Amino acid sequence: MTRILQPSKGQERKTEILDAALTLFVKKGFHGTSIQDIADASGLTKGGLYHYLKSKDEILFLLHDRFICEGISKLQLIEKESLSPKGKLLKLLMAHLEIIHDYKDDITIFYKEWGNLPEENFKIVKKKRTDYANIFIKVLEEGKVEGIFNVEDSKISMFYILGASNFMYHWYEPQGERPLEDLARIYLNIITNGILKDS
Repeated sequence: MTRILQPSKGQERKTEILDAALTLFVKKGFHGTSIQDIADASGLTKGGLYHYLKSKDEILFLLHDRFICEGISKLQLIEKESLSPKGKLLKLLMAHLEIIHDYKDDITIFYKEWGNLPEENFKIVKKKRTDYANIFIKVLEEGKVEGIFNVEDSKISMFYILGASNFMYHWYEPQGERPLEDLARIYLNIITNGILKDS
């Protein structure tokens, strides 16, 4: 029987603190939120909070880490599937949009405040974001080689695809009029078919 590992109490508490901090960042802003605010919202003393997390910078880093790590994990599973480059790209894009949906607040706060990361953490963030992007580049290259994708430069194409979808954090409302499936269908149609009709 496979044993499912449960998160430790420490991990659960850290997640609760991150969630409390995120709520405060959304409400008061990163700079407007103090460590004491986060401790109060988490039901901890300031000293108790420091047992789990060292600073707001670390909290910002971990907010990024949890959505990028889940994203990489999802993309890697899709990457291993026996699909055509087009089928794989569509699934990768859908997974990417789901991450934006599930972690909209984390992503919004990160993009607004990433400049507050210490250099060491920024290097880790950059490496993981590169790993994430490279999965898309690899699939685009596969499709290019097979003559499926009209791609002149896979890296630039990746920047276009991810850049366009990442901007969703500015306008996307999870409780809006259009469900994620509709937005994904419209978005994927533009990416794969463009906006011009065949003449």
